[in-house]
Amino acid sequence: MLKKLPQLPIAIAIAITWIFVGYSNYPWQVWAQSDRAIDNVSTSKRAKQQPDFSGYGRPGRRTGGGSRSPCSPIDPPLTALIPETNWGNTVAERPSFWFYVPYSPQQAQSGEFVLQTERGEDVYRVPITLPQTPGVVSLSIPSTEKPLEIDRWYRWYFKLYCTQQVSAPIFVEGWVRRVALTPTLKNQLLSAKARDYNVYAANGIWYDAIAYLAQLRLNSASAQLDYEWADLLNAKGVGLEQLQQQPIVGNAVLVSEVKSQKLKVKSQK
Repeated sequence: MLKKLPQLPIAIAIAITWIFVGYSNYPWQVWAQSDRAIDNVSTSKRAKQQPDFSGYGRPGRRTGGGSRSPCSPIDPPLTALIPETNWGNTVAERPSFWFYVPYSPQQAQSGEFVLQTERGEDVYRVPITLPQTPGVVSLSIPSTEKPLEIDRWYRWYFKLYCTQQVSAPIFVEGWVRRVALTPTLKNQLLSAKARDYNVYAANGIWYDAIAYLAQLRLNSASAQLDYEWADLLNAKGVGLEQLQQQPIVGNAVLVSEVKSQKLKVKSQK
């Protein structure tokens, strides 16, 4: 007479059978969906990848220095809007430079911008005056000056004097290098149109990226442009997030241009 088989092993066998059947039919779909999800996430991350301005540094001073300067310490301090490396690339013949200036013209009565070759020879030197309101200001090399040479390094200084007497300035200093506009980059810029600042940033061309984006923000304020501005100042190797709320207030006026305008007015009278 056959003995009755134990119930527990049969239950386990049935469970194993169901698991095997389910495993053979369903999880492959789950895995496939999971793989697709991972691919989508990776693609999304690549699309949103921040530009990288990190790398080797050059000697410079990104925040206001000058221990003997009579200028009052203000937080945030005078800051050059450049990467932490103290330099950036440009494709422009005569680029624009951007600074956060916490002083009014009454606090810093005069200033000076100096551009030099790598050997310390003056290329451009001009007195400047500040906009009436503290904030982010720009300074552009005028079209009357010689264009920067491709693949050459230039050192610049932005100095402010807080007394009318001769005194030590508070200043920032950094570097700019002009690089060639390649056919590939030119095509990318044509495709990007108004969002060409993203192309400049993706290619590590700092001065043009910030100049084009800042100009857009001046011409048409929007939440999207504010987000893009914060994104650029927070990019890898930049670290200027403390300035993203500061207003863009205009240009540092070149004193030579002011004199030229006055002469034109007098000649018209």
